[in-house]
Amino acid sequence: MDPSRELALVAHDDNGHHNVVHSSSAGHYQNVTSPPISIATISSGFEKGDFLVREEKGQRVYFDFFEEAFNYIAYKGYIRMSREDEAEWMDTMNNVHASVKGGMKYNTGKLLMVLFRPIDSQKL
Repeated sequence: MDPSRELALVAHDDNGHHNVVHSSSAGHYQNVTSPPISIATISSGFEKGDFLVREEKGQRVYFDFFEEAFNYIAYKGYIRMSREDEAEWMDTMNNVHASVKGGMKYNTGKLLMVLFRPIDSQKL
């Protein structure tokens, strides 16, 4: 099976972590445990500012320079995802936007970077 067509099952443990169980192309199952994370993105191509940072709770902040956008989100503890994870998120977002019949209502810009920060499970 094409890996992009595989399904993932997610279960939460007592510590607030989620366990992702998915099948491999050979039909075997593997269990991957990872802590909960918050995602932030940096995109370009907007009128209010050249760069847009989208972060938790839908907050959006515009910047004229990429360095300002990156420093803003890095100061909040976000770090860049691995190339593989970032590519998967970008592909997912592009597929989601492309799935909207007639196109997106608002300008989504060009996604440049996906960052994450672990969430303290004690605060959940």
